[in-house]
Amino acid sequence: MKKATIQRLFALMAAAAIAVATFIPGVQAKAPDPFLAFTPNKQADAFFQRARADMEGSLGRVGEDYYAVYRMVERISRANGLDEQPWRVRVTTDDVLNAYASELNMLTFEGGILEQLSGDTAAISCVVGHEMAHHTQGHLPKRVEAQAEIAALQEQALIDARAEVESANRQGNIFNAVIGAVTGAVGGSTRSTGGRIATATGGRVLEGLNEAQTNDAIARAEELYEERIAELDAEYLELSRDNETEADNVGYEYVVRAGFDPSGCARAMGVLTRTETSRLPGLTHPKPEDRVVALTALNTPAVNQPLISSGEANLSRSPNPLEYNLSRDNSAIRIESRYGSQDIDDGFPQ
Repeated sequence: MKKATIQRLFALMAAAAIAVATFIPGVQAKAPDPFLAFTPNKQADAFFQRARADMEGSLGRVGEDYYAVYRMVERISRANGLDEQPWRVRVTTDDVLNAYASELNMLTFEGGILEQLSGDTAAISCVVGHEMAHHTQGHLPKRVEAQAEIAALQEQALIDARAEVESANRQGNIFNAVIGAVTGAVGGSTRSTGGRIATATGGRVLEGLNEAQTNDAIARAEELYEERIAELDAEYLELSRDNETEADNVGYEYVVRAGFDPSGCARAMGVLTRTETSRLPGLTHPKPEDRVVALTALNTPAVNQPLISSGEANLSRSPNPLEYNLSRDNSAIRIESRYGSQDIDDGFPQ
């Protein structure tokens, strides 16, 4: 690795809050490596054996999870032509059944989902492929757009509420009747109960009002916000479900190209059907049982064979294992792109 040894880097990670683990120097992997079937040459075998020893030796039990996810992301990246940029992986020890995609190609896997799928390489690979698909399909910017719309609705609700309060205040007693009818209280004594309006925005928009007027304006703003957010909520829920379905389908393609058993996707979703909230209406994800049916229907030779051939071609174009390092903020493992594994001096023009 570059300059500092990888063991030293992982020792830093072991001390960080994201992985509660003890630095155990010199511990070597003992169990057979299920991923080595994917590496047809001895040089690659040695590279991955070193990677496993690095991660498990430095991070202990959670290092096993880091190594497993690293191997899956590394393989899926090369098999699908997704190795032109680095990926970041974070594994927690939280007993939560969840995984999610976030900023800058970050993939986070909670301890609970890895616990429930422990040892099922194919099922975990499907979770990994699904979260990678959220990034490649541009789902995160859509979430940011929705959040921006929500913020805009909050501010507009405050602006409109302030106008109502000031207008009612100019009309004397009419003020109490109008505001009281909306909030169920006498003007001047009302306080916000919903708490959905951002206080920072409120302070700016409502500047100059006295305390009673501010309380009334916030209460009225929350009423206006609830009215206007309902339509956006419905739109966002539909968008979120569509994104999840797309990530299921694209993630399925990713794991098949990478050579994983696609039946693992149905098993991964099967775990979600056992959660307490899986059958509640109005969730942002489709029902797990519906996702199982859809993923099972994809698993046919007609669908899989072209994907397998495409994955083999991609792997032949990118045959070298992707290096690993610590992210700049010491919070995750960075899986390098196929361009980012060399020292700056090694790649500098002569």
